[in-house]
Amino acid sequence: MVYVTLGRIHNDAGNRDLAVEEFQHALDLDPRNADALNGMAYAYESTGRSAEAEAAFKKSLALRPDYWDGYNSLGLFYNRQRRFNDAIAQLELARQLTPDNAEVYYNIAGVYLAAGIPQELAKAEDALKKSIELDPTYPALANLGFLYLQQKRYAESAEMTRRVLQINDKNFMVWENLDWAYRWMGKNDQAAAAREKALALLEQAVLSNPRDGQLQAHLALQYSLKGMPDKSSTRVATALALAPNDPDVLANVSDAYEVLGDHPQALRYAQLSLDKGFTLDDLRRDPDMRHVLADPSFGLKQPR
Repeated sequence: MVYVTLGRIHNDAGNRDLAVEEFQHALDLDPRNADALNGMAYAYESTGRSAEAEAAFKKSLALRPDYWDGYNSLGLFYNRQRRFNDAIAQLELARQLTPDNAEVYYNIAGVYLAAGIPQELAKAEDALKKSIELDPTYPALANLGFLYLQQKRYAESAEMTRRVLQINDKNFMVWENLDWAYRWMGKNDQAAAAREKALALLEQAVLSNPRDGQLQAHLALQYSLKGMPDKSSTRVATALALAPNDPDVLANVSDAYEVLGDHPQALRYAQLSLDKGFTLDDLRRDPDMRHVLADPSFGLKQPR
């Protein structure tokens, strides 16, 4: 148990190699230690060893087939890998084992949201409302605001998001969601105020975790929107060095280039985001992507 705890500490600190060593010590003592296997899986995933991560998640699950969290962890792994059908299949197994578990309903909704398929959003809304009925948590309420954004229910999204921010105003992504809702409604002053909050929180987050490519890409976009091209370009380069194949990173880089006036690069990285797993629906809900999507040359391209 000591080795598992040390492994988790190293994992949380971003020391993946040390985490793997500690989890391996635990497994040397007890090859059937499901917690160690689960920790090993997360460490593998964090270092891009997806096949090994999947195998470890599955082995951990097999050791405790009647425990809901094994299916939950594997489902969330599939969601992060954008294998949405596989994710839903595992999370439904978790739901069958624990039908009154708000967390499982929240995670099911999260997969439908991440998939971004318009006809599946009603399922996401049902799952979120069930989760909130069981336990009205901050993340569930925040995701409901994001869901309304995806459904183009911008006033409802802004209202829900403001409610969420009264509970906790320290999440930059919630402020970004509010920015998007306001911009789609044409409320540019309120949108700018939301971006100021997002920028301050992102700068703090990047100081704490400078090797997170997604954070760097979000910060690059915020700097571009703030009219700070040098800072934005620096963060673009850092984000691409850290996570060159992450579709969220590529989409934010595209946005940053578009705001900075480099339309060809914006087109390039928007297309790359599609190649790496984003959908056109992912891009359509982004207000900074409007000029890219309106470009006839972009419309001729399809995800490869």
